[in-house]
Amino acid sequence: MKNLKAVFSLTTLIITAVTLITACKSSTNQSNEADSTNHRIKPGKVSKRTQDGCYLYVSGAQSRDTLYVQLHIQNNKVSGRMIEEIYEKDSRKGTIAGTMQADKSIKAIWTFMQEGSTDTMAVAFRLNHTGLLQKPLKADSKTGRQVTDAAAPYSVKLEPTDCNKE
Repeated sequence: MKNLKAVFSLTTLIITAVTLITACKSSTNQSNEADSTNHRIKPGKVSKRTQDGCYLYVSGAQSRDTLYVQLHIQNNKVSGRMIEEIYEKDSRKGTIAGTMQADKSIKAIWTFMQEGSTDTMAVAFRLNHTGLLQKPLKADSKTGRQVTDAAAPYSVKLEPTDCNKE
């Protein structure tokens, strides 16, 4: 009889623990929509999940330079906004459009306004469990324009942020 009670108690404890863990995971996924990395995508599979998130990178002297990225991902199609504000320089504001791969890398085109002109630039990101990573930009030696450094690692770390930026 003692063994039966012990087995029953252990079974009850395991069921309670699994229920609590499942409930906590479900609650975290619902309440943390900005963290779009809570699910796993199997390599080669296409996600049907919609993901939204906003990310911020702050740099420069006195932390006055910012890069803000707002993403909407649906069926691996990426759209959103990107704003780069460098202290005492003209800002670049515009939209991004591209695709997300199974490894959560994003290749997109940023169409932006700067000094009254419209321009475009290829950008590369990767979603991870802590936020959004970007491949850094470099100056093209022939044109002097900024381009994404395709050979560089994803080293610019954007932190999750509030999506209520202008």
